[in-house]
Amino acid sequence: MSTHQPPQIHAPRSVRGPGSSRLRGWRGDVFAASGLNVLAGIWLIIAPFVLGYGSGDRYWNDIVFGAIVAVLALVRISGAYRASELSWINALIGVWLFVSAFWLDSTGRAGGNDIILGIIVFLLGIASASATEDAAVVEEGRGGPTF
Repeated sequence: MSTHQPPQIHAPRSVRGPGSSRLRGWRGDVFAASGLNVLAGIWLIIAPFVLGYGSGDRYWNDIVFGAIVAVLALVRISGAYRASELSWINALIGVWLFVSAFWLDSTGRAGGNDIILGIIVFLLGIASASATEDAAVVEEGRGGPTF
């Protein structure tokens, strides 16, 4: 017995409408940026132990804000794709980490780590917050890249 299946017919990308790959791709952008922010948050939590900050404010600053960054980013990648305000909060925490490195951290190791992680958390927060469905629709309407 031979089973013959008819050929599959796929509509061209331009006919697919609102379910196009770019509209689905913005969620991937959120996932990538927020996923990296989860890793940055985890590093902030363990950095005081790995880099030997000692005790005090610089120690707890990284642990507390690292936990907040990781939790907010984890919530975002767990399905809150439209909650861009969570990523904006992470961007603000990135600014805080950067600024606090100059007056809160008393060692070069702690300060350098907070400067670098502040920039990373800020940029990833902005990238995640900017990756929205509305931005994808505008980009697609202009004939921009479709990923």
